[in-house]
Amino acid sequence: MPTADKTAQLNEVEYRALAEFRYQLRRYLRHMEENARSKGHHPQQYQLLLAIKGLPESMSPSVTVLAERMQMNHNSLVELADRCEQGGLIRRIRAAGADRRKVTLDITPAGEALMRQQASASRQELQTIGPVLVDSLRRLLRKRQQSNKFH
Repeated sequence: MPTADKTAQLNEVEYRALAEFRYQLRRYLRHMEENARSKGHHPQQYQLLLAIKGLPESMSPSVTVLAERMQMNHNSLVELADRCEQGGLIRRIRAAGADRRKVTLDITPAGEALMRQQASASRQELQTIGPVLVDSLRRLLRKRQQSNKFH
C-alpha cells in the first residue's frame, strides 16, 4: 500500500482548517490560562496537577516522566514542582530503602481541589469549542484520507 507524500502541498480548504484548528486550540488554552490566573495560580501549576492525575497507571509520577509529558526540560519541571510544593499543591515522596534518590510527586488535598475546579472549567470550555476543533480536524484529515484511497 503506498504511503502519502508528507511534503504534499495543502489546498485552500486544508489551510483554512489548519488555521481554524490552531485558532480554536489557542483560544481554549488561553481561556484555561486566564481561568487559572483569575484563581491566583500559574497555568502550569494546573497542567502539572493534571499530568500527575492523568498519568497512565503503568507510569510513575517522577520528575523525568512528568517533564516528558509536559514537554519541559528537567530543570524547569523541578522549579515548577518547587513552586507547587511551596503552594501546598503537591508533595514529594521519597522511595523507602536503598534508593532514596527516587522521588515521585503526589497531589495534596488543596491540589485536588484546584485541579477539580480547573478540570471542570476545562470540560465546560471543551463542550463549547470541542465540536469546532473536531470539525477542523475532520476537514483537514478528510482530504488526505480520500486522496490516500485513490493512490
